[in-house]
Amino acid sequence: MMMVLSAQRPDASLPEFLAHRARSASVRRLSIDLAVGLAGFAGALRWRAAGWLVVASLALIFFAYGGWGIADRASSIATTRGSRLVRALLDALCFLLVAAGLIATAALLYTVWAVALGTWIS
Repeated sequence: MMMVLSAQRPDASLPEFLAHRARSASVRRLSIDLAVGLAGFAGALRWRAAGWLVVASLALIFFAYGGWGIADRASSIATTRGSRLVRALLDALCFLLVAAGLIATAALLYTVWAVALGTWIS
């Protein structure tokens, strides 16, 4: 089965852009994003040096993006094969990964802001 994706609208929102990019990326690329994100997150948690929250948040964004892309692709395959339970579980996984990505993005923005403000105030 071959998927054909249409061109992106010029006024697409960020979620639409990210979904289009993930759906047009290879599984290998998404797996690399997932693995690099997991390794970076684990390294940041173990390292705990100055600015580790920035690194951990950024790594978690990559992990969530790669995981969502793979789960979304698997969900579309489950749709064509008619497996409702698998589709529901994959949709729930997609939702959790989107939520993790949003929280990680908010944490990244907050920690970068806090580091910048902290050096500005001192």
